[in-house]
Amino acid sequence: MVKPIHWITLVTVFSLSTWIILKTGKSESRIDQYIDLNWRFTMQDDSAFSKVGFDDADWEIVALPHDWMIRMPVNKDNPSGTAGGFYPGGIGWYRKHLDVSDYAGKDQFYLAFEGVYMNADIWVNGHYAGRQGYGYIGFDLDVTDYLVKDTINIIAVRTDCSKLPSDRWYSGAGIYRHVRIIATEKLHFPVLNTKIASYKNESRQFITVTQNVVNNDRKFKRFKVRTDLLDPEGNLIESKITARSIDGKSTRSYTEDYHIESPEPWSPDSPNLYEVRNFIIHKKQVTDNIRTMFGIRDAQFTPDSGFVLNGKKVILKGVCIHHDGGALGAAVPAATWKYRLETLREIGVNALRLAHNPHSPELLDLCDRMGFLVINEMYDKWELQWSEDLPAFDFPGSYEKDLTYFINRDINHPSVIAWSLGNETVEQLENPELGVQWYRRLIRIAESQDSSRMFTCGLHPDYSGDIGEVPSSYIHVSPLVSYNYRTDSFPSWHRKYPDKIWLASETRRYNKDRRSEFQKISYRDNAWFDLKPFVAGQFIWAGIDYLGETMGWPDHTFRNGLLTTSGEIKPGTYFTQSIYSEEPMVKIAVLDKALADSLNNLNSWQAPWFDAPVVRHWNFGNDEKELQIVVYTNCSDVDLTVNGVLADKKQKEDFLDGVIKTTVRYKPGIIMARAACRDEEGSLFFVTDSLITSMKPLRIHMDPDRPDILADGKDVVHIRTSVTDSAGITYPTSNHLISYKVQGPGNILAIDNGDPADHNPNYSHKKRAHRGTQLLIVQSTMEPGDLIIKASSDGLEPAKISIRSLEPGKK
Repeated sequence: MVKPIHWITLVTVFSLSTWIILKTGKSESRIDQYIDLNWRFTMQDDSAFSKVGFDDADWEIVALPHDWMIRMPVNKDNPSGTAGGFYPGGIGWYRKHLDVSDYAGKDQFYLAFEGVYMNADIWVNGHYAGRQGYGYIGFDLDVTDYLVKDTINIIAVRTDCSKLPSDRWYSGAGIYRHVRIIATEKLHFPVLNTKIASYKNESRQFITVTQNVVNNDRKFKRFKVRTDLLDPEGNLIESKITARSIDGKSTRSYTEDYHIESPEPWSPDSPNLYEVRNFIIHKKQVTDNIRTMFGIRDAQFTPDSGFVLNGKKVILKGVCIHHDGGALGAAVPAATWKYRLETLREIGVNALRLAHNPHSPELLDLCDRMGFLVINEMYDKWELQWSEDLPAFDFPGSYEKDLTYFINRDINHPSVIAWSLGNETVEQLENPELGVQWYRRLIRIAESQDSSRMFTCGLHPDYSGDIGEVPSSYIHVSPLVSYNYRTDSFPSWHRKYPDKIWLASETRRYNKDRRSEFQKISYRDNAWFDLKPFVAGQFIWAGIDYLGETMGWPDHTFRNGLLTTSGEIKPGTYFTQSIYSEEPMVKIAVLDKALADSLNNLNSWQAPWFDAPVVRHWNFGNDEKELQIVVYTNCSDVDLTVNGVLADKKQKEDFLDGVIKTTVRYKPGIIMARAACRDEEGSLFFVTDSLITSMKPLRIHMDPDRPDILADGKDVVHIRTSVTDSAGITYPTSNHLISYKVQGPGNILAIDNGDPADHNPNYSHKKRAHRGTQLLIVQSTMEPGDLIIKASSDGLEPAKISIRSLEPGKK
C-alpha cells in the first residue's frame, strides 16, 4: 500500500510521464525484442557467407532457438561417442536479414546472444563484430558502427562444433537460445545493468539499487533518473527522480536506497517478486527505460544448520539437471522447462543444481516464479580438460570476461542461493596446488561482482585415495564445501573441520554403490540417511535423463534420472517423493525379476546409478505367482488389497529404510494400497494408490497439458499420448508406432518416448510408444486459430484433440 503522504509525488510523476509521451510522441524509449524468426541456415562452410552480397536464397529458413545437432542422425561411428550421445558435429552458418528502418531516433544498437554453441564468430554487414568461444554463456555485442538504417542489414554467424566430443555430455550446436536486438539513444542503460541488494538496518528492510548509465555521446550531459519500486501485486511503493550528470564517452554507476515496510519475502512456498523500473530523462524526454525483477530473502549457509532461509532451516531436497530437453536437444522452450519443473515439484523437489554450465535465462526466471532454490554453476572443468581429445578451449583467456557476464546476468535472481565455479576439476586430482590457485582466482573475480552469496565447487569423490587428496585441499578455499558422493564422510569431516558447511552436490537415487543383488530391494544405504542436521541438503544425479554420458551404443542418453526425457516419473522415483514431499502419498511398485537379473549381469559404468528394478503395472499373466510388492509412502500404516480382499497390512516403521516390502499372490484385476495419515490437528485420513490389469490394447489416448497456447511462434503444448485398453488403462508393454497429423497454425516440434535406445528422428511425425506412452510437443506459429491434432496407429482406435492458439495479450 502506498503511504498517503506519497500521493502528491506519485501523481506528479505519472503526470510527468504522460506529458513526456504526449509531447515527444515516443511511447517506446528502448527497443528490446527477439529477432528469432526467418534466419537462414546451412552446414556448408565458406568465408563468402559473411559477405553482404552473398546469395543465401537457397538456404534453409529456421527459427531460433535452433539446435542443428539434434536433427542429425545418431550413429555408433560418430566421433562424439558415449559422451555426446553418438551425434555428429560440423560447422553451421546462419544469416539474418534485418530491417531497422522503423527504429526512429535510435543511435545505439546491441545484439544479445543468449547461447551459441560453440566458437561463434559474428559479422554485421561484412564487418567482423566479435567471437565467443565458451558456448554455454550469453554475450552481447555493440554493433552501432556496423548497422545502417536505410537498407537491409546482414548478420552472419559461424558456429564451429566440428571436433567431437566437445564435452562430457551432449552440448547441442548452433544458435540454440534466443537472440535480441536492443536499440537505444546514446544516453542509455547497458545490456546488463541493474544490481539490486537487500539488507536490514535496525529491523527495517532496505534495498539498494545500483545502476550503470552509458553516455556514448561526446558531450557532457545532465539528466534525471526516475526509479519506480513496485510490490509483488504491481502496486507502486515509491518513486524517485534524481538529478545526475555524466561526461562524454563514459559510464557511471549510481546507487539509491529504498525502504520497504512489511516486505513480502521470497521463498519456495511464497515466491514473491518485486520490480524496479528505471527511466533516463534527458531534456524532458525518456531516452531509455528498463525493468528488473527481484526478491527479498535472507539466504545463509551455516556450519551448524546447513541452509537457512528467512531465519528458518530449509533442507535442500535437490536434483541436478543438464541443459538439454531430450528430443528437443539444447533448444528448449520455456514452456517445456515449466512442464518438467512442475513434475519435479510434484515429487517434492525444492532445489536445482544447474549442471555443469550456465543454463538459459528463461529457466532462471521460472525458478524465481515457481520457487526453486538454485545452485548456479559456471564450469565443469577449468584449464585441464578431462580428455586430450577435446577441442582447444581458451579458458585462461576467457574466464574473467565469461564469469563476470555470468554473475551479472543472474545476480538479481532470488532463486540463486550460491554460485558453483566448477565440478570435479582435473586439477583437484592431478595438480591440487594449481587447482587451488584457479579456485581462488575465480572466487576473486566472482566476489568483485557479488559479495552477497557464497561460492563453491563440486568436488570429485576420489574414493580410492590413490591420486589427489581426501578431503581435497579445495575445502579450505571456500566455507561452502560441495562434495559428490561422499555423504558417508561428512560426519567425520565435520568434526575435524567444524567451520565448514557441507553440501551433497551429487548423490545416487537408490543406493550409494549398488552393483549386484538387485533382486534384494533395500534403501538402507541411500545417501539421504547420511544427512545430519549440519548438512545443507543433497542433489540427486540426475533429476531428468539427459543426452550424452551414455552406457554405450545403442543408448544416446543417460538413463538413470528420476524422470525420463519425456517427463515420465519412473517407478523407483516414488521413494524420492516419499522423503522429499510434505504432501501425503503412497505408491505401489512390483519387483521385476527379469529386470533385476539383467542389472545383476550389467557391465557398465552406470551400474551404481541404476534404480531398484521395479515396475508400476499389474500385468503378469494369469497364474497365481508370488510377487514382491514395494510400497513407497510418507504415511504410517498401509493396507494392501487384491481385488478387494485384504492381502497384507504393514507399518512403515517396521522397515529400517522406510520402504514397505511384502509378497502377495498375483491375480489379474486391481491391487490397491491405502495409507493412513494424520493432519496437523491429528485427525486421521487416508490416501490410496492402485495398479489395474490392462486388457488388450484398443485405442490411443491424448492428454494435453493445457487447452490453449499463444500464437507467438514460441509457445508449445505437451501432449502425453498413451496406448490403452477399453477402460483407459495404459498397456505397459506397448511399442505401437504412432503417427500424427497437425491441422491449423502449429507444427510438430518433437516426439519423445523416453527410450534411450530409440533412434527414430525426434522431429518426424511418427514414433514408437515406449512402455505404452510418449510425449508429443507441438509449437505455435504467429497465426491464431484452432489446432486439430490427430494420432493413429495400425490396430488401434485413433484419437483427436483440439488446442486453441490465441493472439498474445488476449489469453
